[in-house]
Amino acid sequence: MHSPFAHADCARRPAAGLVVAASWVLLGLMAAGTATAATDDDEVQVINGCPIWPYTRCPGADLRHASLVGQNLSGADLRGADLSRADLRGANLSAANLEGANLTGARLGKATVSSANLRHARFIGTDLEGARLFRSDFSAAEFNGASLEIARLDKSWFVGTQFVACNLQEAKFNGVNLQDARFEANVTRYAVFPSSNMQGCQGCPTGWD
Repeated sequence: MHSPFAHADCARRPAAGLVVAASWVLLGLMAAGTATAATDDDEVQVINGCPIWPYTRCPGADLRHASLVGQNLSGADLRGADLSRADLRGANLSAANLEGANLTGARLGKATVSSANLRHARFIGTDLEGARLFRSDFSAAEFNGASLEIARLDKSWFVGTQFVACNLQEAKFNGVNLQDARFEANVTRYAVFPSSNMQGCQGCPTGWD
C-alpha cells in the first residue's frame, strides 16, 4: 500500500537537490574570488620598467629611493644600476650581479649578499649593519662613511677596495682577501680579521695571521 506522503516526498527531493547544487555553485564562486584575490596579492612589483623578482634582468636600472624591503632579488642582473637611497633591508641579493652599482645612502641592514658580484660598486654612506656578505667579490669597490657594524664578510674578496671613515665595529672579516686594499680613519673596535690576506694593504689592522 502506498504511503499518503509518497508524492510529497517526491516533490521535496528535487527541491533538496536544487539547494545542494546552489551550495556548490556558491562555494565555487567563493573559491574563484579567493584565487583572484591571491593573484592580485602576488602581483609583481615593477619599478621604472624593472620587475622585482629573482633573476630579473635590469642592468643600468633606475631604482633610486625604491622600497625593496625583504625582496628576493637573488641572481638579479643589476650591473651599473642606481640604487642610491634604496631601502633593501632584509633583502636577498645572493648571486646577484651588482658590478658598478651605485648604493650611495642605501639601506641594507640584515640583507643577505652571498656569492654576489659587487666589483667597483659604491657604498657611500651606506648602511650595511648586520648584513651577511659571504663569499662575494667587492674588489675595487668604494666604502666611504659606510656602516658595516656587526656585518659578516666571511671569505669575501676586497682586492684594491677602499674603506674610508667607515664603522667596522664588531665586523667579522673571516678569511677575507684584502690584498692592496686601503683602510683610513675607520672604527675597528672589536672587528676581527682571522686568516685574512692583507698583502699590500695600506692601513689594515695588524696582529692578524
